[in-house]
Amino acid sequence: MFSRTGLVMSVVAGIALIAATSGGGSAAPLHTGRPPHTITGPVIEGGADGKPHLLRCPSAEWAYGGGFTVSPGAGRQFGPQATDVLESHPNENGTGWIVAVRKEHWRGVLGQSAPANLTLHAVCTEGQDGPHGG
Repeated sequence: MFSRTGLVMSVVAGIALIAATSGGGSAAPLHTGRPPHTITGPVIEGGADGKPHLLRCPSAEWAYGGGFTVSPGAGRQFGPQATDVLESHPNENGTGWIVAVRKEHWRGVLGQSAPANLTLHAVCTEGQDGPHGG
């Protein structure tokens, strides 16, 4: 449990950290040029197959986040199992986002299954302080 003095010291330390990282032009900007923006890759037919898929950011931009959407194909519906997320992270040099998921879609009464469609998304930005040390 915090004492009153400990709590005050924590608040003061937090304010000092915020001031040091955001004030007076002494801290380097997180990014320069184009602000963070989301890019969307093409629909990958059957891409929810558990294999890794990569969406690269435009040249000289870094991936700061990412995700995906799954969709059933024409005339199909999702299977009852939840989407199994195996990977969702930046690639090794931070220039794109990798996703590997499993999700089935079904066709007809007999339940013919196949991997659902996959669309990747990445949040990209330019910056001198990119995740790969750029």
